[in-house]
Amino acid sequence: FENVEKGRAGCAFNSDWMGIMRANLYSRLATRILVQVSHAAIMTEDDIYELAYDTPWEQWFGAEHTLRVDTSAIKSPMKSLMFCNLKAKDGICDRLRDREGERPSIDTVRPDAKVHLFLSSDSATLYLDTSGESLFKRGWRLDKGEAPLRENLAAGILALSGWDPSMPLYDPFCGSGTILIEAAWITLGIPPGISRPFGFERLRDHDYRYWQDIKEDARSRIATQPDNILAGVDLDTQALDAARRNIERAGLAPDII
Repeated sequence: FENVEKGRAGCAFNSDWMGIMRANLYSRLATRILVQVSHAAIMTEDDIYELAYDTPWEQWFGAEHTLRVDTSAIKSPMKSLMFCNLKAKDGICDRLRDREGERPSIDTVRPDAKVHLFLSSDSATLYLDTSGESLFKRGWRLDKGEAPLRENLAAGILALSGWDPSMPLYDPFCGSGTILIEAAWITLGIPPGISRPFGFERLRDHDYRYWQDIKEDARSRIATQPDNILAGVDLDTQALDAARRNIERAGLAPDII
């Protein structure tokens, strides 16, 4: 991706919509992929409403979709983030009502569209969430140990360790197998998002056929057997049983780990 910049708790990059889909499919470290849709200097909560109202949400979703808005802030002078969240939500819904005759319904559990409002000391930024559920949810984990690692944290540990996928890997406290499964998927070239749905699939004008082509191309590059040895042990036999079940759900043959 072009113009990648480190930021606070994340990074920013420029891409087209194909790149957004590929980032969701292939990123092992990200928690979610957000698209910045508007940004402005603000002084009051009414400025947040105006920013939300002036953003062309109808490009991505409408009254037929359900909506959730979340707000976070760093050093914002606003007294109530809940009120700021309400103003953003009202701005989005009022725009869609004025243009399409109806407001979207709110669903805080499984919405079709998720919007994030971020407030700084003097500005507001609105993001469209293209991931849906957090990207660390690969779609295979059901069994957890006593202190489970998130999958993207396990991938981050592997990245920071300097481990090369051509090298053997030994996990002496493997628990329910998260690090080993991440390592196996890296070794075999399995994209972390290959078995899960994404938020962008529920948005307007989603190109289903093109998305299937991207996933089929990814599947065609997956190896069947690793070139290295992946092994783990643990004192907890229940954790090992959970690891074996997770390995099976991750689509890995028993002899790979």
